[in-house]
Amino acid sequence: MELDFSQEWHIIAPREGGRTEDPAAFAALELASIIGRMGCRAPAPGDESFVDRLIVLDAGHSPSRTRGSPRFSWRASSARVEIYGEDESSLLRGAYDFLGALGAHWVGPGREGERLPTGPILSLAQPTRASADMSLPTTLILGHGAYLEDWEEQLLWAARAGYGAVFVHTTPEALALGAAPESLYEALRPSLSAAARRLGLSLELGGHCLSSLLPRSLFKLDPELFRESKGTRVNDRNFCPSSAKALAIVSEAFASRAAAHPEVSVFHAWPDDLPSGGWCSCPACALLSPAEQSLRVARALSEELARARPDAALSFLAYHDTEDVAAVLAKGESSKSAGAPENADILPPNLELLWAPRRRSWGSALGDTSNGLNAASLARFQQTARAWRASGGGRVAVFEYYEDAMLFKGAVPPLTAVIEGDLKAYRGEADAIGILCAGGRLPLGPRPNAYLLPRLAKDGAPRAQALLAEWALAAYGPSAAPMLEYWRELESAWALDLDLEEGETEVHIPDRLARCAMDPPSDWGDPWKAGSERLAQKRDRCEDLFDHLRRAEACLAEASLAMGQAAEARALRGEALEYSISGSVLELDCARLSAYHELAAGDPRAAADIANLALSASSAVRKALSALSDRRARREVRFLIRFFYDLRLRAIRRANARSGLRRLADLWYTTAQTALAALSLMRAYDGKGIATAPSRR
Repeated sequence: MELDFSQEWHIIAPREGGRTEDPAAFAALELASIIGRMGCRAPAPGDESFVDRLIVLDAGHSPSRTRGSPRFSWRASSARVEIYGEDESSLLRGAYDFLGALGAHWVGPGREGERLPTGPILSLAQPTRASADMSLPTTLILGHGAYLEDWEEQLLWAARAGYGAVFVHTTPEALALGAAPESLYEALRPSLSAAARRLGLSLELGGHCLSSLLPRSLFKLDPELFRESKGTRVNDRNFCPSSAKALAIVSEAFASRAAAHPEVSVFHAWPDDLPSGGWCSCPACALLSPAEQSLRVARALSEELARARPDAALSFLAYHDTEDVAAVLAKGESSKSAGAPENADILPPNLELLWAPRRRSWGSALGDTSNGLNAASLARFQQTARAWRASGGGRVAVFEYYEDAMLFKGAVPPLTAVIEGDLKAYRGEADAIGILCAGGRLPLGPRPNAYLLPRLAKDGAPRAQALLAEWALAAYGPSAAPMLEYWRELESAWALDLDLEEGETEVHIPDRLARCAMDPPSDWGDPWKAGSERLAQKRDRCEDLFDHLRRAEACLAEASLAMGQAAEARALRGEALEYSISGSVLELDCARLSAYHELAAGDPRAAADIANLALSASSAVRKALSALSDRRARREVRFLIRFFYDLRLRAIRRANARSGLRRLADLWYTTAQTALAALSLMRAYDGKGIATAPSRR
């Protein structure tokens, strides 16, 4: 079917409300603007007096759903298009879906990510379409100040891509490696919240801010409010959840914060971001697990939230040592049987579960039974989700790390097959899934993960490879064929690198920065504790990994010979710069593996020599990061490489130094270098959060 937009068309929008900040009114504006940018005659506003060539927008009303999103549908003939939504937000999604059926694509945020067909005659492959009834709602998580600074483009793209919510992941700290500063959100809040409302996006807010709700200044007056560690009250982490006074202070502060943010539908007030520890060991808390202590606090906060904001919800983070919440709920059931109050195992309905699976491998999907780590992670999730619902808790959501360049150390792997498999595993248990965008910088070119997630979350969606091919065609035009092969080869290389087993997801951070050179830190994916057999297995796969990288490089070279229009050419050049980073990170991983293997095999001299070569690979990563135009981003990612790679490699090299004096000098130098790098990073943020950066538009 063809629609002739050389003729005059009119748009009839719903009259209810009629405000320009409503999603229905914005849908009319978007249809007119985007069709006009397609080289067509832009449709003009109309009313019932017009009878020819109409686009009719109709928003009904539907009850809120526990699972799935309100539906939309549209139908078209040569002279009339009707777009329906069960509410205004779904109407806007229907408008974007109709534009997509006309050939519009948004392969990434910003005008450079827009790909529009050329009119004025536009084709539709089918005259009608309706959204899936049980699509899994998706959330875009802005997990760094770089993304929050770009909020206008990020929110607009989220709506166009099919996301239903945006979660602004914040921290009270000025230096925000894995979150955006609260101060930046507060400065942007009036405009950002208005845009979210206009785009029909729910807003979520918060992060690891629980400790900030109890002023540390109260420690001198009442140390019993704070946690006990090794027999002494300290004010460094969370607080004492057995203190009724502490719970009252924290709950009141949280309720006040929630009441002051009416734009937010889900609040996140999580404990400190620690793999273990940070909780209280006083006599009243000693027998309570971290999950029990965290859940006790969450119950108190959710009760106050119900009074202050009955329309909002609070998330409970199941993460690291709070993952075993199912055991806590089972313990509550047992306590009730033993005579505890009837509601001992009942959760408040406004308390949601947020499952954040760090103890997993992204080398394969959760449903891959050949990976024991993933099979265990999926089983824990399923058990927890069922226990949560059985206890009366609210929505079950998943916090996934598919776009977390901090986790993957400066790069983001394409995870097409993993996302598709994960969604199959999560379906039926999860009510929503979010994708974390973090890592100190915006992408240098379009990337597929965030584009694919909302599309794959639809029931009856095309297979991931078909969607990836569609995305590549839109993103790169005449270079699509070699670029599709490039992404497949790069994904295969990353799958080998990210294949992890138990013990390779441990996080170790020394108590003090001054100890890092002597006691090097480790993060997810660092196999420093693995045995020689496992390290040999992973090292032997590096040859295949390099083969995939060489083929990916050949595809990039082939694609550069068939560059298309300006936006497509910029996307290709941007990905070439991204590859220089991701390829270098993969080569660094392989070099580190070889050093670990020689050390585990009992040859420290060979390990030291290879560690020295690996440090050269680390320098190559830092050099590749020169492509980042933002100085803050360069400093941050380079610090991650120094912190999680160089410190351990230097320790391996130092242990084989010929003299004690040389070892001592290297230890001092490494400690000073790390401290200076940290100081430089803090100065980049000037202690005030992130300053407004130039727009990329």
